[in-house]
Amino acid sequence: MNDLDWEQDEAEFEKNAAAMRELTIPPAAFAAVRQRVLSEIQEKKRRTLWWTWLSVAAAACIALLSVAYVPQNPAAPMPVIAKKDPPKIEWTPKPVRHASSGRLLARARPAQKTEPLAVVKMLTDDPNVIIIWLVDQKGDSL
Repeated sequence: MNDLDWEQDEAEFEKNAAAMRELTIPPAAFAAVRQRVLSEIQEKKRRTLWWTWLSVAAAACIALLSVAYVPQNPAAPMPVIAKKDPPKIEWTPKPVRHASSGRLLARARPAQKTEPLAVVKMLTDDPNVIIIWLVDQKGDSL
């Protein structure tokens, strides 16, 4: 654009501004526009309120259903009960020589039980606690 175009546009803008200043709008038109805008705002508020209540109701239903499907008293795990004696261990260790000194080293030996053990099961008031007592034939407890 050159300067001549700018001057023509500026003159046109001035004419439009003068025409707008002379224009008079009746106050009833402002009241009508105000009333229309307020009614649109009220309608939008009503829609928002409706969606809010719908969301709250859906959340309440989901909460009630989740509480209804939670088991109130879950079943306790079944206790493990020893039904037979522990296996007998028959093991004869071989002596071991130390790598650098050549001395014989002692090894720990497992306890060898030959007589069977009796199992005594005691129930308590708490269903999750069961006492199992191992007793040999002589009456000594382990």
